Amino acid sequence: MKRKGFSCRNCGHCCLHLVDAYRGCISDGDLERWKSAGRGDILARIDTLDLGRGNILHLAWIDPETGEDADRCPWLLDLPEGAGHLCGIEDIKPDHCRRFPDNRKHALQTGCPGYSIPAAGSPPPNSDEMQEAPFERGKNHG
Repeated sequence: MKRKGFSCRNCGHCCLHLVDAYRGCISDGDLERWKSAGRGDILARIDTLDLGRGNILHLAWIDPETGEDADRCPWLLDLPEGAGHLCGIEDIKPDHCRRFPDNRKHALQTGCPGYSIPAAGSPPPNSDEMQEAPFERGKNHG
């Protein structure tokens, strides 16, 4: 999803420092998308817990060899010479990754540098900019 004023800096902040990026819950839609695409490599890193009464959680990211939680997103690729990071599953990444950040306020609260910082003396963003358009399925946020 393209958001006014947002441009991903490829810094990896969301995948390296925000626990939900690499230890969050995965949607049923994510699982179906990965199954349809034949992505067993991704599915191998999901731990599904049946909590009873139809309450099922799909947790990411698990090391398929040890069953332990990953220390960071396994799909985050490091660019050479510290030039940043890229998502190794960009076209099929989880819904919660596609939505990040939800809006300018969310970016500021979580330390995401993807929104440009207003110049000194500029008025603060208006409330419409702070509550930008909701996530649209299948659109990339950057």
